[in-house]
Amino acid sequence: MGDGGPLSAMRLDEGMKLSASELEFYAEDELVEVVPRFEFNDEVCMMGGNFGPFQPFIPTKVPLWLAIQLVQRKLATVQPPDWLMVDEIYELYEKENSTRDRQLLQKVPFHYREIATLILRHCPEAFAGREGKVRVLLKDIEDLREAKLQTSLRELNDDHPVINISNIGAMEMNKMRPFLINALHQFRDLKRGEEAVTQGSQALQAQDA
Repeated sequence: MGDGGPLSAMRLDEGMKLSASELEFYAEDELVEVVPRFEFNDEVCMMGGNFGPFQPFIPTKVPLWLAIQLVQRKLATVQPPDWLMVDEIYELYEKENSTRDRQLLQKVPFHYREIATLILRHCPEAFAGREGKVRVLLKDIEDLREAKLQTSLRELNDDHPVINISNIGAMEMNKMRPFLINALHQFRDLKRGEEAVTQGSQALQAQDA
């Protein structure tokens, strides 16, 4: 950060961030669609809800962690979310790229990056040979969004103490959180300093009156 602003002494406290595996753990509760290869006529009761019954070739939604387990046991296939299909992810890239000067993030699922990473890692066959294209587009989208957020952080100063984090994803928020917390602390300290100066000035004026 440049000299003279409240962010000039900002440092990144890694202890305030979650690891990638921790973020993925939270994302594993998100629901995805699977196509079972087995039959189970009862519902499965879990903390996150009831799932099933399961009928062969009839899509049903389950938590991502369960979907991965079923795929690994060859009991089901995963259907990637619509937003993760090549055409849709390319459209998202185009929109993200067209608004880069306005620092506006496009709307995405909160755990979009973690969901995509887990499905690509454990169920690449779900993309019918186009998983490489999806990976490239996701990386491009991630880079565009990070550049917008970094620009917003650079412009954060005494005269502009506001940053727009609408549509931010979990991974992006995790990266920014240490910066934002430090920024809030520094703005708070500046505010207290200004109030102390004002109170001191008022006290002197009262004595001179």
